[in-house]
Amino acid sequence: MSQAQPRPLAYPALLRQPAWVLQSASADRPEPTQLLAEPSPEALRSWAQIEPGWRALEAGDRATAETLWRQALAQAPADLLLQRVVNQHAPQLLSCGKPSHRGAPWGSRIALVLPGQLRCLNRSLPLLRALARHADLFVCTSAAYAGSASKLPGAMRVIDPEPTLPMGAMQQWHKLAVALAMVREQEARSGRRYSHILKLRSDFHHVQPRQLLAELVAADGLICASDKVFGGRRELMLLFEGFYPAIAGWFDGQEQRYWPIHAGQILRSDLSAKWYGMAFPQELVGQPTTVEALRAVLAAGGEALAQTLLGWRPPPGADLNTVSCRFFQGHPHFASEVCFARFLNLNAIPARSSPGLLGFLRSDRLQP
Repeated sequence: MSQAQPRPLAYPALLRQPAWVLQSASADRPEPTQLLAEPSPEALRSWAQIEPGWRALEAGDRATAETLWRQALAQAPADLLLQRVVNQHAPQLLSCGKPSHRGAPWGSRIALVLPGQLRCLNRSLPLLRALARHADLFVCTSAAYAGSASKLPGAMRVIDPEPTLPMGAMQQWHKLAVALAMVREQEARSGRRYSHILKLRSDFHHVQPRQLLAELVAADGLICASDKVFGGRRELMLLFEGFYPAIAGWFDGQEQRYWPIHAGQILRSDLSAKWYGMAFPQELVGQPTTVEALRAVLAAGGEALAQTLLGWRPPPGADLNTVSCRFFQGHPHFASEVCFARFLNLNAIPARSSPGLLGFLRSDRLQP
């Protein structure tokens, strides 16, 4: 009589997240169809650090779980999955790393822009102050955060009153446009241009920011974690002065409109900007089951597919969601992250992940 084979270990979904979730600093995806069948080798190495605390938490022993995770963080300070798990269950254990004391590469001149509500500022203050030793900081925030902003070195502008906009997500783009205008004003005063601009968030946790400024200067295109944090050469970043004015006519309420797709920009990028949230016609790309498979279709299709994607139009009366595929669905009114990817696509700006921007939004960012 043959012996029954042991059942494979059912790894939690946090270990089976697709690569695009990690590169774009997204929250974990719950959909079974998007999860990996098995964890990657890198994820299994992370599991060795995560599991002891995870089992303690499952047993109801939070104190032991936090002790074990504190030890794991000391042993593996750059482990992204470990820090994502700690962020979900014990964010107070996370501490922000510091950039290299050497600062930015020789010959560069960097502007840091920090637009938006300054949530979790006490957590990110050490990193922001350390970066500001090597770059000029420009802060644009709401009146409620003016007091917090005074802790930061650099220029500050408070938006009061806020513009009346259909969605809160649009406010960050308004503040980014103001912050970039502040950069231009400083350039006019000093008679010197910045070489690079980096957009940051106070509630974003950077897993390993040590070489962030060097990565920024070395980038071909942008480095980013979706629209949360991103940066690149001055001339590319200043294009985003036009993003906020474009919302009303190009992005607001346009999620059911087909946007011509520039395949070349996608193939020069990785998964850090959510181009896979754009609508790809099924009649052209089929029904790939993963983002990587969709990218492979674009690569295999060559120039013929690239040209067709630029000129394709949905059939009259067709529901765009029915005749296309996409792997990320943003807000149906204004999908900020997808619109960011469309803006990059339209301007042929490649976007890639970098170690210094690997991270996530803190889970405690909405706490008072």
